[in-house]
Amino acid sequence: MTIVVVRPEPDCSQLVDQLAQHKLAALPCPLVSFTPGRDLPSLPALLSSLPAGSVLVAVSPRAVAFTHQALQQQGLAWPRHCHYVAVGQRTANEWQQVANQPVQYPAREDSEGMLSLAPFNVIKGKQVVILRGESGRDMMGQTLQSQGGQVHYCEAYLRQWAIEPLVSQVVSWPQDTITTVVVTSGQQLAHFDQLITLSGQHWLRQCRILVPSKRIQDQATALGFDTITTVDSVANDALVNTLLRLRKTGLSDD
Repeated sequence: MTIVVVRPEPDCSQLVDQLAQHKLAALPCPLVSFTPGRDLPSLPALLSSLPAGSVLVAVSPRAVAFTHQALQQQGLAWPRHCHYVAVGQRTANEWQQVANQPVQYPAREDSEGMLSLAPFNVIKGKQVVILRGESGRDMMGQTLQSQGGQVHYCEAYLRQWAIEPLVSQVVSWPQDTITTVVVTSGQQLAHFDQLITLSGQHWLRQCRILVPSKRIQDQATALGFDTITTVDSVANDALVNTLLRLRKTGLSDD
């Protein structure tokens, strides 16, 4: 049993190392790297103009890290009069550390889960700032706008894909032992599928795939995967625990 880990660094290598500690062989496949987003220079002015009771949303630890770096470079602090909402526990923990503000997060780590939290119970007339990568999902913003919220998107980081350089590496993988693929976003799933196609291989559809949400599960199904496990988290610990459970039960969800 060999696991392919498709997620950005440093989480990719950290997960590979965690799996090795449990004697699970894993191959790193970091398809994407990140640079600061185009909206960061204008973000301080937006944050300073927000009225009390506004909501800040972070869709990933990366969005928090790049935004915090931009604020520090300008000698600014996170606003104290806003509600803070994170996509999941890890993002919330990291945000609380740098912002020194309480951060709410849902049990279900996606837009739908965040929308169930108290700051969004009555959103009409409220200002909402969503910190995300470029071309992020619009579902949350569209829902809030339909309810009367005033939504501002902040592109906190840009993605840079590295598909072609990985083709030769993928060709050398031991295809006959790869049984499982971990993918932590829909975009990574689409690009990984492209990578395997470019490398002229056909083993991918035979693998179990671990994904963090129902939305990405549906995407995997549409791509032709039959064996899908939804973890409801992108945290490495949750992924490791799921893989250990699958190993114990013979890679069966039953």
